[in-house]
Amino acid sequence: MPEQSKPALDKNPKLINASPTKEFFIYMLTRDIPLTRAILDLIDNSVDGARRMRSNGNFNDLTIRVELDKNHFKIADNCGGIPVDIARNYAFRFGRPKDAPLTPGSVGQFGVGMKRTFFKLGRHFTVCSATMTSQFEMDIDVEQWKATDQAGKADDWHFEFKTVEEDLSDVPADKIGTRIEISELYESVAESFALDNFLTRLKNEMSLAHTLSIDKGLTITVNTIPLNNEPAKLFISDKLKPAFVEKIYQRELLDGKPGLPVTVKLFAGVAERILHEGGWYVFCNGRLVIRADQSAITIWGQAHDMRQYHPDFAYFRGYAYFDSDDATLLPWTTTKTGVDVDSPIYRSVQQEMIELSKPVLTFLSNLEKERAAVEKGDSTDKSLDQAIKSATAQRTETFQISTKFVAPQPNPIQAGPPMQKIQYTKPLSEVKKAMKRLNVHTYVAVGEKTFDYYMEYEGAE
Repeated sequence: MPEQSKPALDKNPKLINASPTKEFFIYMLTRDIPLTRAILDLIDNSVDGARRMRSNGNFNDLTIRVELDKNHFKIADNCGGIPVDIARNYAFRFGRPKDAPLTPGSVGQFGVGMKRTFFKLGRHFTVCSATMTSQFEMDIDVEQWKATDQAGKADDWHFEFKTVEEDLSDVPADKIGTRIEISELYESVAESFALDNFLTRLKNEMSLAHTLSIDKGLTITVNTIPLNNEPAKLFISDKLKPAFVEKIYQRELLDGKPGLPVTVKLFAGVAERILHEGGWYVFCNGRLVIRADQSAITIWGQAHDMRQYHPDFAYFRGYAYFDSDDATLLPWTTTKTGVDVDSPIYRSVQQEMIELSKPVLTFLSNLEKERAAVEKGDSTDKSLDQAIKSATAQRTETFQISTKFVAPQPNPIQAGPPMQKIQYTKPLSEVKKAMKRLNVHTYVAVGEKTFDYYMEYEGAE
C-alpha cells in the first residue's frame, strides 16, 4: 500500500485505495503510440515555443535539431525556452490543468506528449531550458522516480529541479531554448534508432506533420540533415479553378463560458495524378493530423452518399485547415493522428467537405469517360483532358479565390456509327517504309491509311 495513503485509510476504514501505480500509468500512457509519433510530440512542443516567440508566423532563424542513434536521443531548439513557473506548475504535469496559460494556436495542448516520450524512449532523461529571465535543469532517473522520492514516498509523482534560477537579466541569446536528452534507451528503441528505414520514416512524418511551419522558415534537422517540405498545391488555369470556403465557428466551452472561435478553410480541386496521394488532408493549428484520407472519416463511401475512393479520383486533393487560439476546441485526437468524428464542429465541416468535393469528383468521372470514348474511337474530343494538361500547380495561398469549383463541361459525344479500334504489330522496318511511302508521320496514321487503302481497293462488295 502506498505510504501516503495509509494515514487517510487509518482514519477512515471505509476508504478504498484506488490510487494508480506509476508502472501501470506509464504502461498505459506509452503502449499505443508508435515511436515516431512519440518523437513528434517533442517537435510539437518546440513548434509551440516558436509560436510564442513569433506570433507573426515568421520562423526564420529558428531551429529544431534532433540527434539520435542506438545509444541516445537528443532534441534541442532555440525557440524561446520553458519559463520556470511553467515548468514548475504546468509543463510536467500529467494532463493539462484548467488554469494552464493559453498558447495561441498551440499544437502541444494535451499535457501528455513530452512525458509520454520520456517514458517511451528510455530510463533516464535530462531537460535544460533557458528563457530571457530564467533557466533550469532537470536530471531524472526513471526507475528511481518510479520507486520512491527523496522522502521515501512511493506515490509521490513530483519531479525536482537539479538547478533553477529566476529573475535573471543576463541570459545570453545563444543559450535561450530547450535541450532534452534521453539515455539508457530501451532495447527495442535502440534497435529502431539503428535502422535506416526508421530514420527515413521519421523524417518523412516530421516533414509532413510540420510542412506549414517549415514553409514559414522553421528549420528542422535530423542528424544534421534539414527536412524538406512540399507545400499544398492545386491545378489552376482560366478554365480550371479550385473551390474554396472559409467559415468561422463559435462554440461554448463545457463550463458555459463563451469559447474562442474556430476558423476553418477548405480547398478542393485537382493536382498531380498519384493514387496514394489523392484524398483529404486535415490540419489542426497548422499540424497535419490526416493525410490523403480515402475513407469515411472524411467524405468517402455510402455513409455519406458518396462513392468509395477510386483510381479515377487520383487527381483529387482536398485540404481542411482548422485553426483556433484555444486548441481544445479543435477536432483532433490526443495522438494527433486523426480527427474526433463526433466533434460538433467537425460534423458540420464534414458536410461542407462533401459538398465541396462533389463537383470535383463529377469532373474527374467525366474525364475518365472522355478518355474511354477516345480510346474506343467513339470520340476525338479531349477538352477535359486538355484542361488538366494546360493547368499549372500553384500554392493554395496564392489563389484568386473562387467559392465554387470551376471546370469545363463535357461535350456530348456526336452520334455516328459504332466505332472499333484496330491494333496489329508488324516489323518496325516495314512500318517505317510504309510511313515513308504513305507520306505520314505517325504509326496511327499508317494504320488508318492502310485500312482506307484496303477498303477502297478490296472492300467493295
